[in-house]
Amino acid sequence: MTVDRTAPPPIISSAADDMNFTPVATGSKLGLPLDIQFTSNPCVDEEMNNESLLLGTTPPPISASSSSSSFLSVEPLTTPKYVTLTGQKSVNINPGAYACELSHPSTKQYFFRFFLDFPTVVTRNDATIPAERIYFMSSCWKSEDNMINKARKWKETILKSLSKLNTQIEQMENNDTIGLVARTTSFPKYIELLKQRKQMMQQLEMLEDGFPLDRPLIDGPNDTVFLKEGVIAVKRVYGGGSGRIQTRYHWIGTFSFKDFVHNAEEEGGE
Repeated sequence: MTVDRTAPPPIISSAADDMNFTPVATGSKLGLPLDIQFTSNPCVDEEMNNESLLLGTTPPPISASSSSSSFLSVEPLTTPKYVTLTGQKSVNINPGAYACELSHPSTKQYFFRFFLDFPTVVTRNDATIPAERIYFMSSCWKSEDNMINKARKWKETILKSLSKLNTQIEQMENNDTIGLVARTTSFPKYIELLKQRKQMMQQLEMLEDGFPLDRPLIDGPNDTVFLKEGVIAVKRVYGGGSGRIQTRYHWIGTFSFKDFVHNAEEEGGE
């Protein structure tokens, strides 16, 4: 996995999530190659198990040995390094937790989210990763559902139908040989074609909002398909006192999966 402190690309998310996320753009770049392991071990840290971003809309089941929900742990396997004007720097990263939740039943999309704790500030030029909990967000699908390929075929079908409709509409708009009576007679058909085109364009927009048709994907463990790129964020809490407390996540960069390694005991991502 590579962490880039750059302006993030769009990530598929629900409207409710968009209200709680704010992009923070920067032209700087700080790349950190990092191997991590998504373990099958429950996270035993009570504070981590109460992270609202991972809780999502369907909290994990209550652990028999704890009063709080339990996520699974994610552990760094390497110490990433980067080069500055003063030489090579090493970055210590502490373990965190991860969770995967079905977010959109109609598209069978899952939100995949995890976090890692950065105990010290990481700085290169004017790019900075703060010393705090850093959140990583991506999406995935089950390969057996074949939803991405189905969506691409739906898009092709819609585009072909749109092309035919546009041709018909252009012919009616450019036909100067027919008289006023003929134009009046064909006007209802013309209006109907415009309505059909509008509906198809709305369907195309919904399809492109629901699926990463033009974004790179990568095969994940257990017959899954992941977005190759995701976003990284920091959490900020506003309000308090007599006001309502609000939690917002600020996009501060991107990360990308290089490869997933899977064995009989653990699931690994790097």
